[in-house]
Amino acid sequence: MNEADHSKGKNSNPYYALVPVGADWTGTENILGYPYGLDNVTYVTKPALELVRHALDSVHSAIPHFLILDEMNLSHVERYFADILSAIESGEEIPLHEDGERKINGSNLDRKLSLPENLFIIGTVNIDETTYMFSPKVLDRANVIEFKLESDDLQAFLSSPKAPRLEELDGKGVAFGSGFVEAAADKGREVPTAVKGNYECEMMLFFNLLREHNAEFGYRTSYEAARFIHFYNQLGGYSEGSVDWFDSAMDAVVVQKFLPKLHGSRSKLEGLLWALAWACFDKEQDRGTKEFAEQIRQASQAQNDAQYYPEKLWDALVKINPTDPSKAARYPLSFDKVMRMWRKLVRDQFVTFAEA
Repeated sequence: MNEADHSKGKNSNPYYALVPVGADWTGTENILGYPYGLDNVTYVTKPALELVRHALDSVHSAIPHFLILDEMNLSHVERYFADILSAIESGEEIPLHEDGERKINGSNLDRKLSLPENLFIIGTVNIDETTYMFSPKVLDRANVIEFKLESDDLQAFLSSPKAPRLEELDGKGVAFGSGFVEAAADKGREVPTAVKGNYECEMMLFFNLLREHNAEFGYRTSYEAARFIHFYNQLGGYSEGSVDWFDSAMDAVVVQKFLPKLHGSRSKLEGLLWALAWACFDKEQDRGTKEFAEQIRQASQAQNDAQYYPEKLWDALVKINPTDPSKAARYPLSFDKVMRMWRKLVRDQFVTFAEA
């Protein structure tokens, strides 16, 4: 069997592809395939390419397709995923070959490939000495979700240890498929009117705070944050005019979109983390006052230990919730992450989002 034939095997479920990323991936051929070198007709395909081609078929346009990259940071994502990252940003087609004709299993392959609206990309990441960090180019196009085992979860597992039976989930989401694709393709979703003022205030607060430390976000992040807020409200089933859910939604935006790009030395990040701790801390503070703006400004200088030291905020929350202080903060997930980053920064003089 030659290399071209070897690539013909297909996943029994054509609506997803689980692709283990190799540590030696330095180009796009492991994702997008490549022209076969021993003839001028054959194209060597890959599971990811076959998934995209399947999704592009008009017969399957209403069905979501999932590309799952396992251990995606074993190699530099910017190298093996470069063409797809560019296409996500620009909307342009991806070049596959420049020949007059190339075939996969007897079928003609176009010279260029477009990313379909019904394709969704998920990546798993572990952090150790064998992996690579993500660049802003990657993080700008992603929502980073951290899975952190809680003691209660482990205790429940130890009481009745058993392997998860993932097959029990098979087919459970079929009824939501077409609606999922339709919602993802609708680019006009906006922040609900009831929370629009709060949303704009918070986005400007974090933009200005991050900008002071050369870590501001741009249009793409703002656009995706707005869509996230919209769908958080929609999927949560909150009543029209309700605003109680907004802090939880904004908390997720901060921890998934703003914090992941932070990494650096103590001289670079100390003031920023102090300011972020204050921004995520107080539920009762009026965010639009000059007093609050001055608090953030003073904290960002990381000089007044007596008044603005982050551990003072933690101590204040311990008095409210001794067992899980972060839950008493305005943005619990974000505050907890900022404090973990801050403590590692103090200990090691350097920190990244992924390692804290």
